[in-house]
Amino acid sequence: MGKKKSFSYSRNLKKRRQKEKGRLKIRNPIIGSYWRRGQSMKSNFTRMGIAYDPNEVLKISSRAVGFVFVALSLEEASKHSKKKPTYFSDDDGLFCIYNLEVHGNNFVEMAKDQRNVYQHTPKQLEKLINKFKNTAGYAQYLERKQSGTFDITAIFDIPVA
Repeated sequence: MGKKKSFSYSRNLKKRRQKEKGRLKIRNPIIGSYWRRGQSMKSNFTRMGIAYDPNEVLKISSRAVGFVFVALSLEEASKHSKKKPTYFSDDDGLFCIYNLEVHGNNFVEMAKDQRNVYQHTPKQLEKLINKFKNTAGYAQYLERKQSGTFDITAIFDIPVA
């Protein structure tokens, strides 16, 4: 049980309500160009052909045609948006190469290795190596390994068994 909330006379509730109902900040330029300030959010969405309530997506009547091309242009813009490239540090790449060379796909042995200084669990190592396999460094590693120019002893001073 907590303390009962009492009325605060120092707060101006009228200003607070006006700020909450203030101008919307629409960051999407496509939606912003077709947004009408005087209309409600629901009527703006139905006019643009965007679903306001996701539960009623299948129940859209034939009267709500409006600006359907707004939804189409949003889909088109999302198709052409740039995908953020996956960042993988050089040290993590060398660590993954070392583990793949020495232990293969045995993640339990990788977790027990003395070079696992961050004490990653087998699952964490599996995720790390799967992330490494989606980078350009892994493609270079495979290319050098298949051509026969890859030598792990040049990178690490270890005896390979």
